[in-house]
Amino acid sequence: MFKSRKFLFLLGSFALLTGATTTMASASSTIHQKGNALTGAVSKKVVNNKNYATIPAYSYTSSKDYISSSTYQTKPDTYKFKAGNFKRNAQTFMYLPVSHNYSGDIANPQSAVQSPDGHYVYVMYSLGNNSIIRYDLWKLHDLGVNTDHMDSLRRGINTNPQIKAAIKYGSKFSVGHGQSLSYNPKNNKLYFFDMLLTTNKPTLVEINPDTLKVTKKISFKLNNNDSINNELTFDKHGNFYTYIKHMNKGKVAGGITIYKGQLKGNRVHMESIQQGLAHAPGDHTQGMGYNPKSNRLYFVSDGAITSVPVNKLGHLKPNDVRTTKWDVTREFEGISFTKSGRGLILMNRGAELVEVKDF
Repeated sequence: MFKSRKFLFLLGSFALLTGATTTMASASSTIHQKGNALTGAVSKKVVNNKNYATIPAYSYTSSKDYISSSTYQTKPDTYKFKAGNFKRNAQTFMYLPVSHNYSGDIANPQSAVQSPDGHYVYVMYSLGNNSIIRYDLWKLHDLGVNTDHMDSLRRGINTNPQIKAAIKYGSKFSVGHGQSLSYNPKNNKLYFFDMLLTTNKPTLVEINPDTLKVTKKISFKLNNNDSINNELTFDKHGNFYTYIKHMNKGKVAGGITIYKGQLKGNRVHMESIQQGLAHAPGDHTQGMGYNPKSNRLYFVSDGAITSVPVNKLGHLKPNDVRTTKWDVTREFEGISFTKSGRGLILMNRGAELVEVKDF
C-alpha cells in the first residue's frame, strides 16, 4: 500500500530520535540500534576471590542411571558438595524428556528459566523442531512427575493426555547457541541473546511467555575491543546482567567482567561494573542467574557456581563471593530461581532439573 510522504517523514524522524531503524512488516522485525551500547571499558579492578576451577575442564559423563534405565529414571540423584566456600548439596527435581518428534531431539537443552511464581519452567533448545518448550510444573507435580513417578514425563510425553496437556511447544526460530533464556519480572517477558558463544554484535530477542512467539528483536553492537558471552539474567527491578569471561592462565580460571544493562523501549544500554572477579568458577561459561530472595547474581560453569550480592557490585570483598563445587562430571547449562528462592540447575546427559536449597 502506498504511504504518504508525511507518514514516511514521521517514521524516519522517529528512527533518528531513537537511534534505531526497523522494518514495520511484523512484530518480530529486527530493530537495528545505532552507536555503541556500552559505557565503560573492561574492568581493571578485581576482587581477589579464590580459584576453585577445574582446568582443563573434565570430560562429560551421563547421570547415574540414564543409560542403564534406557533414560527412564525413577529415583532422584543426589549431588554432593566437593569444594568451595559455600557448602550445598543438590538433588534431582525433575527428569526432563529427551525425545519428542524423534529419538534424542530434545536431549540437549541449552538454558531454562522459571516463572517467578514457579508455575512454569521454559526450556530452550538449539536443535529439534521447537526452540522453547514450556512445562507446567504445577500440573506435572500433581501427576507425581517430580515425586513418585519420575519416569512418567519421559514415558508419557506423546501418549499420556494429562502430561501432554502440561506441555506447550513453541515454534522454531533462530536462537544461536541458546544459552541465555531469561525472565524479566518487570514486564513478564522472556528474553535471550541470539548469538553464538561470544560476540560484540548480539541481538536481544523478546518472547511472549504465553504464545512462545518472538515479539521484538533488537540488534546492537559494542566496540570492536568489547564483547559478551551468551549469558543473560534480569533482577527484580528489570535490570539485566551479562558478562565476559577472560582467558585462563595456566590452571587458573580467567576473570569475569560484569555488565549491567537496561532495556528502555527499543534501546539497549549497558555499563561495565568497574570491579570484576579475579576467578570464574570454571573453564566454560554455562549460564547466569539471579535470586530475588537473596539478591545475588550467579555465574555458572560445569560442576561449579559462583555468586555475588548485587548491592555490593563494584565494591565486593573476597568473603562476599561464594563458590560451590559439586562432586560431578556433568555438563551444567544454567540456574534459575523463583521469587521465593527455589533454585533449579539445568544439567545435561540426560536433561535434568536439579534443586539446590537456600542458595
